[in-house]
Amino acid sequence: MLEKVIFRPLPGLASPHAQTVLACFSKGGIEPPSTPLVVPLADGDSLYCQLSTPLSWKEPQRTIVLIHGLGGSHKSSYMVRLARKLYQNGERVLRVNLRGNGPNAHLAKRPYHGGTSDDLLSVLQILKQQHPDSPLYLLGFSLGGNVSLKLAGELGEAGPALIKQIITVCAPIDLTRTLSLLMQPRNHLYQRYYVRGLRKLGARWLNNQRVRSILEFDDAVTAPQWGFKDGADYHQKCSSYSLFPQIQVDCCLLFAEDDPFIDYRPILHTSLPASMKLWLTPYGGHMGFLGWTGREHRYFWMDKFLIDFLQK
Repeated sequence: MLEKVIFRPLPGLASPHAQTVLACFSKGGIEPPSTPLVVPLADGDSLYCQLSTPLSWKEPQRTIVLIHGLGGSHKSSYMVRLARKLYQNGERVLRVNLRGNGPNAHLAKRPYHGGTSDDLLSVLQILKQQHPDSPLYLLGFSLGGNVSLKLAGELGEAGPALIKQIITVCAPIDLTRTLSLLMQPRNHLYQRYYVRGLRKLGARWLNNQRVRSILEFDDAVTAPQWGFKDGADYHQKCSSYSLFPQIQVDCCLLFAEDDPFIDYRPILHTSLPASMKLWLTPYGGHMGFLGWTGREHRYFWMDKFLIDFLQK
């Protein structure tokens, strides 16, 4: 189901690039009180997550799981803001650090990528073991959204027993198309920004090898570390879009039509499962959505939209 959403950018900030860049460098504020949750993985790696549980929380109240995007972590501004606001509303919130991020990141045997859905599954299974009656809601941002949707597709009919709902924001559901858009000259600065972060993430595997694009990084690091033929093979196999017909979890996908490098349009040409809803705004850029909302959320329209939806 397609639903048009009204978002009005701040005056003078209708440009998708202004929205994207300013949101990227916005401050997250104070983190909510948190305790570490270490999730062991099958290959010996671990995920270092941050769990915030209000004193008033108890089962069967829900747990909301936040998954960051490429180059992000539990300290990303949007992760901190949403976690704090949800915590203040009495929600139990887990901020997931994908493999190789957060405390002890240097111990990771392999780096995360856009298809590490098994890692996310391990997180959800631990949460269910601890509190089996707490429904799990996933909020996946950018690449974290693709990981969440990929997991939902892989779970198929078993999905609703584990996950109550998935909400994604600007998810690169077609990694091949996203990479193609990032390689366009108008997106050169975004490519440079992401490559700089990937070089730092993958330094131990690069062995001083110089990479100038995301594709080169995936050819040099992601593919050999995870058993793909090359970067193109990884992009094709880990795009969540091909798994949409198998998804039975209730999913809501938010996209901005002017996102510089995320193309939502393939969704318009397919029949979505009844469990999926598509939200579209004309403006917003990539993970921007900077528009005045009032004193509580100020210019973070995304925060207000997501929290209002969750509170319904």
